[in-house]
Amino acid sequence: MVTSYSPNEWALMEQEAIRAWSDLFRTTRQPIREVVAQAVRDGAAVLADEFYQRMMADSRATRFLDQDQVQTRLRHSMQRWMVELFGTIQEDDLPPAIRRQVEVGVVHARIRLTIDLVSAGIRVLKRALRRRLDFAPLDAADRLTALIYVSDLLHLADSLMNLGYLRNTADVVRNDEAYRLVAQKKTSGMELTRHRAALSEWVESVLLWAWSPQASGALVPLRDSPFGIWIHHKGQVLFDRDGELIELREAIAIMDRQLLPRLRSCIGNPEKIEATVSSIKQLLDMIRFRLGELFAGITMRDEGLDSETQLPDRQYLPAILSNTMESHQASERPFCLLLIDIDVPRHQGIQVSVGLHARLMHMAAHVLSECVRTTDHVFRFDENQFLVIAVEAARQSANQLATKLVEHLRHGLQSAYVNGSITPLSPGIHVGVCEYDRHPDYQYFIQRTIDALGQSMSRTRGRRTSGTSGLMPLTTDTDGSAGG
Repeated sequence: MVTSYSPNEWALMEQEAIRAWSDLFRTTRQPIREVVAQAVRDGAAVLADEFYQRMMADSRATRFLDQDQVQTRLRHSMQRWMVELFGTIQEDDLPPAIRRQVEVGVVHARIRLTIDLVSAGIRVLKRALRRRLDFAPLDAADRLTALIYVSDLLHLADSLMNLGYLRNTADVVRNDEAYRLVAQKKTSGMELTRHRAALSEWVESVLLWAWSPQASGALVPLRDSPFGIWIHHKGQVLFDRDGELIELREAIAIMDRQLLPRLRSCIGNPEKIEATVSSIKQLLDMIRFRLGELFAGITMRDEGLDSETQLPDRQYLPAILSNTMESHQASERPFCLLLIDIDVPRHQGIQVSVGLHARLMHMAAHVLSECVRTTDHVFRFDENQFLVIAVEAARQSANQLATKLVEHLRHGLQSAYVNGSITPLSPGIHVGVCEYDRHPDYQYFIQRTIDALGQSMSRTRGRRTSGTSGLMPLTTDTDGSAGG
């Protein structure tokens, strides 16, 4: 069953689609369908080139496309989709073909491609195929039938893609709201204090810089401080588009673009420094007030957390990862995913019990939450796996974070058994790290991270087989695929 349709919903939808497609077959003889399929196979490369040339001319489409993606992945996927669609000429092949169209619509929803762009692409293909059929070995009557068949089949495919698109979009909207409520519950207690402290630390660094007789070195913009990064990522998730959040982001921009440059120009002039610092303090008072207002409006909720770890689970990944990709796409800053697997082996023939495994995962979640930056997101990804979204972190920084997490996890999980009745275990900890490569589909990003983790685990098994020992089994992606 595709996407989140119930079995009954999917069965009804599939039956209706089969009837519509079968009607096309009854009004279009198979020899004509075969001629159309051959024309598509012969011209698939040219059709794909024409399609992407037209789409790249649309400024909205270029947000989802670039030349490298078109050449390395999308062009071939487009050709395969066209060949499979028009190559479906037997009724027995209809169910998988219908499922494929709905899955394409789900992908469009995941990457948040607007639905009108999909329809525009269908129109481009329709015109291109009409021109190719002018040279097909068909008489006038059969050519007209072929043109109608092409038009109707593309419309049917478009409607099926829309079914997947609309259902997935509804799921994304629900998950956006659900994750926001869960994140509010997790952060409203201590996060306000933590971020007030982070803001105070930044203020202290600015004052020390301003009044130091040797005022030198870098003055970190508020936007690039832990507080600023949190506001632009987790803050956006927590508070959606509240007016206070918009004012906070505008205040940060004023601080970085107006007040800090003015402070730099005042070095050596105590009176001007005093006046500028006074303006900075006034703006900071407003920032603190708006931050308090945001947290004061949070309603505490208990739904949606993983029972063992009290972390959000992977159902919220579409909401938060899509949001994070969109914000990093706009800012052109890097970010990474870290997928962490904790392998708890048997020790001297003793199998870890369910209760003990739950305590182990709870401890791991606690360690991860304490070690990651306040700007990052931590999820329970699978039974023994956790996923970290490291915002505004390039691969080198993510690798350093991964090393830190492995060290703290190993220490924390071993010490969790010290006072128990079981001899302390030595869990295997593996991390896959992937940097965002601007591909718009979050599922593709997740799969790359899963592949990187798989290679990390494979290399570790290889070292054990050869009798060698190594340090942390860490794998990062290279050129869009998992590698060493």
